Amino acid sequence: MSSGKPETRRERQRRELLTEIEAEARRQLTQGGPGAVSMRAIARAVGLGPASLYTYFGSLDEVFTLLLLGSYRNLAAATMKAVTAFDDAPPADRAMIGTLAYRNWALTHRSEFNLIFSDQLPGYQAPPGGPTIAAQTAVFAPIVDALADLDAAELPADELAVVWTAFHGAATLEVNHHLVWVDDPAAVYELAVRRAFAGAGLPTPAPDLRTRFEQWVATAHP
Repeated sequence: MSSGKPETRRERQRRELLTEIEAEARRQLTQGGPGAVSMRAIARAVGLGPASLYTYFGSLDEVFTLLLLGSYRNLAAATMKAVTAFDDAPPADRAMIGTLAYRNWALTHRSEFNLIFSDQLPGYQAPPGGPTIAAQTAVFAPIVDALADLDAAELPADELAVVWTAFHGAATLEVNHHLVWVDDPAAVYELAVRRAFAGAGLPTPAPDLRTRFEQWVATAHP
């Protein structure tokens, strides 16, 4: 702990219970989507009465905020892990690795990806202070930071938006099964990203980058 004081038994029990609550809420989300997540079901699964759960979370919105922040952190960590693994690569290669890691996480965490990037929570009120906005910014930081290492003028915001539209849009289509008619969605994704890079005037990433990334995934299990 930051104060240096040992964790008390009550603090440990609270931390473990909150971890259990988050895991159960995430399980419900994965199995049934946002509509399957409920305070009553969470309370029952972790052995609490519904009223007791409200002492930890004032509303279901607070539970969803916990899930949103956790999902953002997990996606950011996966992207950062991949970019860091290719730390010796040129900046454009590292940026593209980040986009490949983004797709990989999205496809293996479809419910979480849709939770953070789709309008699945009608009436949801994000907490004041913008913690979800800060968490979303962290997702793209490894890619943006890699591009910032280029020996060139700062990439205009509009061009960054074009690159983001390409890799995020292609990932979203694939996550939601809108590319089932495509023989090789991974190749389509790569093509979309490469064309976005070219359109933004960025250097061309190495031609074998996707193969190298897939080999890394097979051994690193990010």
